Amino acid sequence: MIRLLLGGFLSLVFVGNFPLPAWAQLPVVSMSSFDKPSIGHTIASLIEANGFDKKNGVDIQWVFKESRAANTDFATGRDKITLASALLSEANRRLQGIKSVVLFNAMNLHGALLTSDPRIRSLKDLDGKTVAANTVTTNYAMFRYFAMKAGVDLKKLQVQSATTAGLAALLLAKRADAVHVWEPQYSQILYENPGRFTMIEYVHQWDAIHGRPQRGYLTVTAHEDWIAGNRELIPRIYKAFKDMAAWLPGHYEQAAGMIADATGIPPGAILMALMANRYPADVVPAANIKESIQVIFRAGVESGYMKSLPDEGIIYTGLKE
Repeated sequence: MIRLLLGGFLSLVFVGNFPLPAWAQLPVVSMSSFDKPSIGHTIASLIEANGFDKKNGVDIQWVFKESRAANTDFATGRDKITLASALLSEANRRLQGIKSVVLFNAMNLHGALLTSDPRIRSLKDLDGKTVAANTVTTNYAMFRYFAMKAGVDLKKLQVQSATTAGLAALLLAKRADAVHVWEPQYSQILYENPGRFTMIEYVHQWDAIHGRPQRGYLTVTAHEDWIAGNRELIPRIYKAFKDMAAWLPGHYEQAAGMIADATGIPPGAILMALMANRYPADVVPAANIKESIQVIFRAGVESGYMKSLPDEGIIYTGLKE
């Protein structure tokens, strides 16, 4: 932070590339996110611990909520900007007439199954089995897409719905044949129960299905009216996330400690996930990966998650690299 005196009268503080009067407070942005354990909470923890937001001239105030509440409060406009926003959620909202716009991607997809059933070694083995999942999430919707592509009859799939926090208990009690989870809970279960569960990961199959890498999943999204009044803040928010993504690969152990402090998850479990690239940070403007986003939208239609594609206004064009 550099302080510059001009003529003895005006004092400016440069925060990143953004000059602010020394007496001015940073603009505050209230951003919602899923509560722990979640990827959103993890991202927020790293931004907060490193002060990436304030270094870029904005003060992000995180509001963590259970998944249903986060989705409802953003849909109704109670929350104006959110990290609790996967692409298919926003497509559905847009189709319902809610004027939400995807600003930029934060993290690509990760999701997997854990099971102790020796009969289940692939998605195809789920036919007629019971799967526990947080069914209100679009991570689950994407799992359904991959299962369908693997030949699973989704009508025969028995599903138990639970909150993200409750999934581990169902798995450990063997009340479901398999449990659908993602980070950080995925690696925490593996770390605390070494050798007990079989992992069924499937996102890597995207390349074979579509002939391109999977890009786009968890995004920062805002309502059109918020965007209209806060366009100058969007590059600052974006840069905070971008700095987090650039910092992460060279600081896995430090990041694991920060996330552990915020979540109570053992740092060894976080480190395991980071080293296995199960936190695929990919901070990029939505406009830069428009084609990849459209492929995900078409997957949502094909799997029955939504009835049609959203209009092109869902992708913010005011931010590009």
